[in-house]
Amino acid sequence: MYMITFKLIGSCGSLIAPNDVRDLLTAHFAPADRIEHVTATAAAGDDRVDLVLFSLAGSEAEAMLTARAACLRALERAPELIAWRLSDGAAGDGPGIR
Repeated sequence: MYMITFKLIGSCGSLIAPNDVRDLLTAHFAPADRIEHVTATAAAGDDRVDLVLFSLAGSEAEAMLTARAACLRALERAPELIAWRLSDGAAGDGPGIR
């Protein structure tokens, strides 16, 4: 299992509760994404949500690419997240967990 982290950035006034962001994202994940668990946290009044995804991919690179693609797909499909984007620095910067 691999831990992948991303940051979602909202435009001004696009505040959504982190749990709602998590639910909107995971509603668009597919079984083939192999994402087992997602947490979302944010500071009060912040337009940034920190995501942690746990993936059952075969390698950390595969986990990062698949998780990023799943998040981008969800951002495109969920109208409530139209004002949100993955941070330019979003990368799979978590150690592999075996």
